[in-house]
Amino acid sequence: MEFAYKPELWRDLFEMVALAAVTLTGFVSVGLSINIRTIVDTPAHLARAREALIALTVLLTVAIFVLIPEQGRVALGVELVVLSVLVLGVILRLQSGTLHRLPARSRRSWRRRLAGLDSSIFAITMAGVGLVTGRLGGILWLLPTILICLVWSTYNAWSLAIDAAAVQPQRDDK
Repeated sequence: MEFAYKPELWRDLFEMVALAAVTLTGFVSVGLSINIRTIVDTPAHLARAREALIALTVLLTVAIFVLIPEQGRVALGVELVVLSVLVLGVILRLQSGTLHRLPARSRRSWRRRLAGLDSSIFAITMAGVGLVTGRLGGILWLLPTILICLVWSTYNAWSLAIDAAAVQPQRDDK
């Protein structure tokens, strides 16, 4: 399983991940521009927009770190741990704010759905620790992160582009 600790062997995959992240960011941007008023007025859609952009930014950042030429596994591991700690701090704060703005009846199901995104960030931590220690599977931990973030962002982009159009938030200006 030596390949799991050699970032240079993963170059093609992470080039594709970077391209996918940039492409999906465009799709999210289209959804935002089409339905900006509904998204801003609806806590769940606003959270989905943030989540999609954060997940895609994380994927792009991870890809950039992996693609740095001749970087050793330990340096990459440290970068991944630092990234995951920073992102986890930001998303937990944002998730808490969203939960407070949601109706009480929606909070439990919203918390459950967040486990996916949060677990993808935890996987980055595991990849980083694995690279630093030379154990635990190293870069293999980034595979669930890639899959979760791509599916998560695609779903949220779809929701922003299509589902948000069906929502007519109540406004005080009527």
